[in-house]
Amino acid sequence: MKELPKAYSPQEWEDGLYQKWEDSGFFNPDNLTDATEPFVLMMPPPNVTGVLHLGHALENTLMDTMIRYQRMQGKKALLVPGTDHAAVATQARVEGNLVKSGKYTNPREELGREGLLEKIREYAEECKATILGQIRKMGTSADWSRLAYTFDEQRNQAVNEVFIKMFDAGLIYRGHRVVNWSVAGQSTCSDDELVHVERPGKLYTFTYSKDFPIPIATTRPETKLGDNAVAVHPDDKRYAQYIGQTFTVDVGAAKPLELQIIADEGIDPEFGTGALGVTTAHSPVDYAMYEKQKAAGNDIGLIQVIGVDGKMTTAAGPEYEGLSVEEARAKFVDWLRDQELLQNEEDTVQNVGTSDRFKDVVEPLPLTQWFVDVNKEIPGRGKSLKDLMREAVTTGHNGDPNQKITITPTRFEKTYFRWIDNLRDWCISRQIWWGHRIPVWYRGDEVVASVDAPEGEGWVQDEDTLDTWFSSGMWTFSTLGWPSPNHELVQFHPTTWMQMGYEILFFWMARMVLFSTYIHDEIPFKDVYIHGMLRAKDGQKFSKSLGNGIEPLDVIAQYGTDALRYSLMAGVSPGNDSRFYEEKVESAQRMVNKLWNIARYTLMQGGVVGELKPVTIAEQWIVSRLHELTRDVTTDIDSYAFSRAAERLREFTWNDLADWYVEASKTQQNPDLIASVLHVLVRLWHPLMPYVTEVLWSELRTDDESALAMVATWPKAETIPYSADAMRQFTGIAEIVSAVRSIKPTYKIDPAATVPVMIMTDDAQWDALAANAELITQLARLQSLDRTADAPAQAATVALGTMTVYVPLAGLIDITAEKVRLEEEQQQLEAYIDRVQKKLNNEQFVSNAPAKVVEGEKEKCAAAQQKYDAITIQLATL
Repeated sequence: MKELPKAYSPQEWEDGLYQKWEDSGFFNPDNLTDATEPFVLMMPPPNVTGVLHLGHALENTLMDTMIRYQRMQGKKALLVPGTDHAAVATQARVEGNLVKSGKYTNPREELGREGLLEKIREYAEECKATILGQIRKMGTSADWSRLAYTFDEQRNQAVNEVFIKMFDAGLIYRGHRVVNWSVAGQSTCSDDELVHVERPGKLYTFTYSKDFPIPIATTRPETKLGDNAVAVHPDDKRYAQYIGQTFTVDVGAAKPLELQIIADEGIDPEFGTGALGVTTAHSPVDYAMYEKQKAAGNDIGLIQVIGVDGKMTTAAGPEYEGLSVEEARAKFVDWLRDQELLQNEEDTVQNVGTSDRFKDVVEPLPLTQWFVDVNKEIPGRGKSLKDLMREAVTTGHNGDPNQKITITPTRFEKTYFRWIDNLRDWCISRQIWWGHRIPVWYRGDEVVASVDAPEGEGWVQDEDTLDTWFSSGMWTFSTLGWPSPNHELVQFHPTTWMQMGYEILFFWMARMVLFSTYIHDEIPFKDVYIHGMLRAKDGQKFSKSLGNGIEPLDVIAQYGTDALRYSLMAGVSPGNDSRFYEEKVESAQRMVNKLWNIARYTLMQGGVVGELKPVTIAEQWIVSRLHELTRDVTTDIDSYAFSRAAERLREFTWNDLADWYVEASKTQQNPDLIASVLHVLVRLWHPLMPYVTEVLWSELRTDDESALAMVATWPKAETIPYSADAMRQFTGIAEIVSAVRSIKPTYKIDPAATVPVMIMTDDAQWDALAANAELITQLARLQSLDRTADAPAQAATVALGTMTVYVPLAGLIDITAEKVRLEEEQQQLEAYIDRVQKKLNNEQFVSNAPAKVVEGEKEKCAAAQQKYDAITIQLATL
């Protein structure tokens, strides 16, 4: 007989077990010598800007559950860990910390490039060490020998090689275009990095002059000092006569505006005045019109009236130069009022794009930056980068269905395509110092893309760095050693599975598809699982400012990693947000302890693990249920229904095994059978709850099996016996037991009391019950089990299909007193129902009360009526 400690204490086991896993070498698929088929998963690299949060904990749980499952399936399972240097985010955090310390006012100026980079590097390394420790603490079985960092030398080689290849192909260019500019960060931001915030604003309707024929409306009148045109729909009869005309207007800018009336089908005639003041230098939409007009031979020009410092420029005019945007707005609106040009002014709500990292409202400005051309035809390929991203999720890369990416849930395909359809050239240059420096050198008019300076004097490298997503977009192949000649792409690429939150679908997934299909002519991964956001109990985002943040390590310290992992999986469905709260972890901890206690009881019986050879109905039933569980959990994980797998495991462990079979086994002793069932169950639980199952596996495994659960063989349903007849018979037994158990509280009978039971049924069914009379008597706590042809008097009754169960109540309760109690309760219910119905029949109440209140009263009335009806049946019985 083996004996486990009375209670499972995760703190005593977890660190030692993780070290044991690492020492085994099985995190590295190269050591899984019997495995041939690869299963590859690249960890979405967390930013080195602090510590992991619960969202990262969810991702680690999803990844590790999948990789442990595949490893147990006999796959060459590889989970590559890594971190992201998070260029803008990390530099912004460090600069902010330096300013808060009081030692610096402007760290860039005071420390210089190398000095600031050293501070950032120190911070990033500290965060990286903390994060990697947390990933280990989550039990993540990653191959640490392949640890990657988006800013290490290997990844730097990949970034430079890709940049130079795309530059030489004309797919990366330096151009003057309207981009998003963060004044606070003094850097560009991509469209996808903007956070749109609603705020109150004003909508102003005006004309440029008294003789200008078309009114326009805008929320940013200060930019109208740089207007070049007014756009109308070509079919708008109100303005058709003016299309092609040019009006000269003086609005106080440096020089009068030459406003050409242009036609554009994108203008909505029903919106506002049906006309748009075109500010080509300060709106991406208007800049697109400028490009369209220019391509048609009509250059309407660019007038930049806001500078990189956020102040009005010389082009805005002497009265506005140097003013802030807000000051210029107020001044120009006052001028419009004075000139009697302002027709209307109304309150509105603006959806304003702000910098994700620097928190300021971005300014669209025309600047010379580096871009990836997503629309240009790739030399020799006959398609654009946009085409590559689209076909990977439609026909498959190059039309090959085996090179097609499957997105779960499929509804995100529409989101993905919508983003691609509206994708503009990607601005990849950032005016910060932390990041991959652009490998381009200048000397006079000469421009060379190269890792090292070209030969000769006077070459200067570009000061800008690359967008973080440029390096992380290469993650699936840069982590496998590319571009080194000994890379592992042939063995492990395309990767098998990728999971990510829906918020980075555009940031990351699309860019990985872009780079992999262009550079390697293959998709980066075969399947993508999109999960939702983890929210607080009330549905709000976790936030430091709201004070509702929960640290994963604190949860682990209190409840253990398995409990945290299980609570994170419970209720998670693809693409949908889920809620997390401490009560879920407490419930999960009880689940861990339940499994431990079942194992402790089993081991104390001295059972020996062997073949599953059930004899009794109870044994055949639990083994058949184990067959179903194994089949269903396997299907669930294969289809990424992790929460459903977790619920099935909980249901079987807590209800089928603990509540039913363990109790049944006390009557029909077979310690080998329950040990053999647990031997399978522990393996099914292992991907979700690796620590406690690893402990139990060491006690249950047979001599010829792996010493570690993490490389134990995943159970196969077809090897587990199944009996439909036993399932049916035991279900009937369980229904009788449940019926008796439900009668006791209804009639206030002591739960521990034994009761007589009489059953009316046919011969065949009675013979089956009689054969299991001892089991039914034990489980239901019966005095006797008899057959009856007639309904006994004063007996509680439960109809179960063709069978009726009776519990004679005489001698169990004081029938007279019980009738009095029930009659009094029924009278109270009758009075209550009458009061509520009168309220609901009152038209004034129903029309004036909130809908929720009315609905609540209806529900209360229905519940009371249901209870009233039940008492009526009880009284009839008595």
